[in-house]
Amino acid sequence: MGGLKRRADRLIHHPWVEYGLLGLITVSVVALGVELIVPEGTVHTAALWIGDGLMPVFWLELAVRYWVAPKKRKFLARYWIDILAVLPVARALRVLRVLRVLRLVRAGVLISRRMGAFRGRIGSSLNDVIALAVATAILVFSAATVMQASEGRTNPAFRDFDDALWFAMFSMVGGEPIGAEATSEIGRWTTLGLMVGGLTLFGMFVGTVSAGMVARLRMGAHPMDLDELSGHVVVFGWNEAGVAVLRELFGPQTPLDRAVVLVTETPGLPEGVPLDDIRAERFYHHVGDYVRKDVLEAVNVRRAATTILLTDQLVPRSAADRDARTVAAALTIERMAPDVYTVAELTNPQHAELLRMSGVEEIVIGDWLAGMIIGSATRNRGLVAVLDEVLTARHGNSFHSVPAPQGWEGLTVREAARKLHEEHDAVLIAVGGDVNPEKQRPLRPGEKLVVLALDAPRLR
Repeated sequence: MGGLKRRADRLIHHPWVEYGLLGLITVSVVALGVELIVPEGTVHTAALWIGDGLMPVFWLELAVRYWVAPKKRKFLARYWIDILAVLPVARALRVLRVLRVLRLVRAGVLISRRMGAFRGRIGSSLNDVIALAVATAILVFSAATVMQASEGRTNPAFRDFDDALWFAMFSMVGGEPIGAEATSEIGRWTTLGLMVGGLTLFGMFVGTVSAGMVARLRMGAHPMDLDELSGHVVVFGWNEAGVAVLRELFGPQTPLDRAVVLVTETPGLPEGVPLDDIRAERFYHHVGDYVRKDVLEAVNVRRAATTILLTDQLVPRSAADRDARTVAAALTIERMAPDVYTVAELTNPQHAELLRMSGVEEIVIGDWLAGMIIGSATRNRGLVAVLDEVLTARHGNSFHSVPAPQGWEGLTVREAARKLHEEHDAVLIAVGGDVNPEKQRPLRPGEKLVVLALDAPRLR
């Protein structure tokens, strides 16, 4: 994906862009309601202008989404309702203006995605409740528009849109025509649809609320969301270290639009997922065997920025089998997406060389690392307290890897360290992988600087 397309992809999926889109969809539907209810005049004309003026914005939005979509067929299958709702030809026939209401489906998806942060407090059925509310609004609004268009000229009870709207609401709730009687064939079929739809939605609502009262939180991944992700982080497997990993991935210094996908073999969210410390609207859980290629394709690993392979402990296996699965998954990931930055956890250091040869950038041997920390702590008292601060970005100083900016080439380590300390209150730790390098060593173009600071310095 080119640089311009990548920036457009990140922009169109940025949280604030989606908030704005949600507001524009709401304004568009409200304008349609005003247009249908208010008689011709200044307000009616303003509603027409607002509705027509927002159409180019929606065309541009869908065009950008189509441009950045990696699979055009999936885009058309996912957004056909939105495309139908903004077709210019829909304005030619009065009754077809109801198609604009179909954009409420997209609004419901955006609300569900953005309200994810409150799932733990509202309950597991939030998505279902939002879907039911959107379906009810679409059914009532669409039926009222059809009733007015088909009955308005011959039936005085439907001459005004607000009367048709009240009829639709009462009939759907009551399960029978209330307030008027349809005389045309289209009107009768619409009334029947309202009655059947009302009974169906009411039954679904009761079932959803009942299930929500007894079910635990489930945070399943939406395939449509996963297919649109780009630059995300994929975490494969789960153990107790996963709690700290997720907290760091959603730390205070991470981008708001960063998405994290957790892939496990077992259904249901693993115990210990820190729901209160993560942005739930950007967290997805996908169930599948991550050694398989189709599962890696499902979580869009080719467009991911980082993959993390944890030693999975959800399924009982020997330590050798767990490492073998990590190696197999890492080899497949590197073959499918060689540009993805991969961090792998092992229990046995004997397998580390194979991962290095396959292109895995970071390898962590948990027990070996813990042993080194404990051994160093016995020789250097107070070391653990220091590591507790510098190894996390959630509080205090922490390590940051930043690229040396243009213009720093040729500076010595001593000069670079002085600039970092004086201008950014940062301490230089390593240059290009060399820890505490020689002070007269010159910086080379594109080298990474590892610094210790409160925040990641923005070097210029």
